[in-house]
Amino acid sequence: MLKEDSMLYFEDLFAFRRFYSDFNIYGTWRITGEDINSRGERVRHAPYIERLREIFNGKKLFRKSVSIAELVSFVDGYYIFDKIVRELRNELAPSTFEKISLISEYRIKLSKNRRIDFILIYEKKLLLIEFRISNTFPNVSNVWQRKETELLIYKELLGNYINSHYRIHIYAFIGMPEYVGKDPISKQIKYNNDNIRYFVEYIKEFIIKSPKEESV
Repeated sequence: MLKEDSMLYFEDLFAFRRFYSDFNIYGTWRITGEDINSRGERVRHAPYIERLREIFNGKKLFRKSVSIAELVSFVDGYYIFDKIVRELRNELAPSTFEKISLISEYRIKLSKNRRIDFILIYEKKLLLIEFRISNTFPNVSNVWQRKETELLIYKELLGNYINSHYRIHIYAFIGMPEYVGKDPISKQIKYNNDNIRYFVEYIKEFIIKSPKEESV
C-alpha cells in the first residue's frame, strides 16, 4: 500500500535492526549541536552514507538528489529509532512486536514531494512520525508546534487516499544533541532517553492497545 512510495520498507522491526546494524558505524554515532553540514563533511564518504545516498537516488521518487544534511538527519533518526525499537522489544510480547512494520521517508502523493520521516504500521493503525533535533530544550521553543502542524497536514493529505479502515495517528519526536565534540552532555542524553520511554508508552497505549481494551 505505502511501500511503493517510500525510500525504505521494513516488514518487521527485526529487519530495521539488521539494516541499522549493517551500517557498521565506527564507534558510537554522536548527535552534536554542530552545524549539520559540518557534521556531514566528516562522514561524506563513509560507506553507510554512500549506501543511503544510493538507495535514495536509486528509488527515483524525488526530484533532486539527497543532500549531505539530509543524510546526516536520516542517520540521526535511525540512531534514535534503533533505541526505540530495543525498548519496544523489551516492553511488548514477541507476538505483538513481530507484527509491527516500518516505513522510512514516505513521499505523500500529489504533495510536491513532501516526505514523512517514518510511518509505523500495526494492524489497521498508522503512526506518522517526524523527528527533529533542537539545540534548545523543546519545551521552551516552538519546534513542537511546527512539527505537529506539519504532521496534521500530512495526516490530512494521507486521508485523501488511504483506505478508511486505517486509523492515522501522529507523533513528533524532538530530540537534543547528546555531545559537544566527543564529550557527552548527560542532561540531554537523559532527556532523549526519557523521551524514548515516553514515546514507547504512547505506542503501547494508542497503537498497540486494541479497541476492546480502550476505556469508554
